[in-house]
Amino acid sequence: MGKWNNFFLQRMGVGPNNDPYPVCESVSTWGIFCKTIPFKLFDKVKDPAKRSWHDEHGDDEYIPSTGLFLEAYTMKVELACKKGSDSMASVDNVRTNIGNFLTYLRQSGLLKLYSSHTRIGRQNVRLESVSDNGKWVNEDDAEFLIFEVTFKVNDPVTDITLS
Repeated sequence: MGKWNNFFLQRMGVGPNNDPYPVCESVSTWGIFCKTIPFKLFDKVKDPAKRSWHDEHGDDEYIPSTGLFLEAYTMKVELACKKGSDSMASVDNVRTNIGNFLTYLRQSGLLKLYSSHTRIGRQNVRLESVSDNGKWVNEDDAEFLIFEVTFKVNDPVTDITLS
């Protein structure tokens, strides 16, 4: 599983005692690995506010003094969960681990997501969808259930580290 990596997630906001939510490492918490998290360093610029007057050439565009802004984007992340040695119990464990992971994503709302491989992180990330076509593969004398999750990155600029 050499080409697979762990990653980190943290629910945004504060918990019941006004403490930040804990950082969850994907492998130790859910047994979930990822191939890569395809963060974009720079993406499409948002169209500025503009008006087009029929009796004038061109457009009147409002460009803020802070410059142009970037659009939000989505990214598909290929994930895997390893099956253990006891075949029936481990299939149930894989299902439970993936179920717990997806529940965490769904219930957390906005997240901080950090890739230990690329050392890039973003905030205001949320679950957008889960692919319904998982598949079992054999790799390095082990079985893995491969599935795909799509995240929406609402803050494409702020690079974060997890606290």
